[in-house]
Amino acid sequence: MRLDAKDRRILYELEYHVRQPVSEIARHVRLPKQVASYRIKRLIEEGVIRGFREVVDIHRLGYFSYRVYLRLQNISPTEEKELYGRIAELKNLFWFVLTTGSYDAQVMFVARNNVHFNSLLSELKRILGERLKEYIVSPSITTNHFRKKYLVENWKPEDISPAFGLETGMHRIDRTDFEILHALSRDASMTYRQLGGRIGLSDNGVKKRMKGLENAGIIKSYRTWLDLDKLGRQYYKALISVRHVDEKLEKGIISFCMTEPSIIYFVVCTGSWEVELEAEVKDEYEFRDMLFRFRSRFKDVVGDYDILHVYKEIKMVYFPFDSYDDFEKSYEVKWVGMSRP
Repeated sequence: MRLDAKDRRILYELEYHVRQPVSEIARHVRLPKQVASYRIKRLIEEGVIRGFREVVDIHRLGYFSYRVYLRLQNISPTEEKELYGRIAELKNLFWFVLTTGSYDAQVMFVARNNVHFNSLLSELKRILGERLKEYIVSPSITTNHFRKKYLVENWKPEDISPAFGLETGMHRIDRTDFEILHALSRDASMTYRQLGGRIGLSDNGVKKRMKGLENAGIIKSYRTWLDLDKLGRQYYKALISVRHVDEKLEKGIISFCMTEPSIIYFVVCTGSWEVELEAEVKDEYEFRDMLFRFRSRFKDVVGDYDILHVYKEIKMVYFPFDSYDDFEKSYEVKWVGMSRP
């Protein structure tokens, strides 16, 4: 599908605000409402828009995120589909992609603590067996999202970027909140009426619940999930070692990312490296140019780095839970030895 400037502007307007009325999108894009609606529908039908996802700050629910980089061996093409399908069905799996470079795949789990994560990792290792050559765990500390500014020509640096992981906590949610988060994690474009019909609430009841989750910082935004191939883009990651990540450096990197149209994530983590930059670029040369600018600006603290090309995104869901009863167990673990509020 050939995308024109209006299509790209629509995608840009949807980036953080998939729930806004079509009339608002039409106003920003300067199209009649009916034309804007038709174009959005066509973008979905042609597979440019793969889906709509809510962004959930899982840390505020008492969970932590763990990135696992895998080096695989002896996997035949006939085994891949069945094997990757089993991995995609693992509990608490947030993200699963295939890569080229030093690692063949990356998975991302959310877990209550290190013991819980180890049980999830053990199941992954059991599935892979001797096909797992080695792995590295990189727990995430904070993650900043950045708008896909490359979609439009006349973009402006962002004033603020949605972030999660800045504050861990134990915000208690009930079964109804869980059902709302679960439904929106699969389709964030659902109307209040559709959600209400699914969980047994009025339109206003759903709206009030969602507003509460937003005000608590649990729901950060509602984003599109795009097919990069159809945008003519490629996904690259840089795994960067730095001497020390402090507040000044973190603010400096965020400022840098806000002025780079291709960067979509900046992650502070622990393990073999301290910083990850993720970008959607035209090709590897564009990514390396961006990385050169980054290294030049922060030359006093940047050390070694590695580059991965993410060539296939198998799973992406910001609220990777299917059972409220399993999710509820997290509270029991957290409150052991303490009186519950």
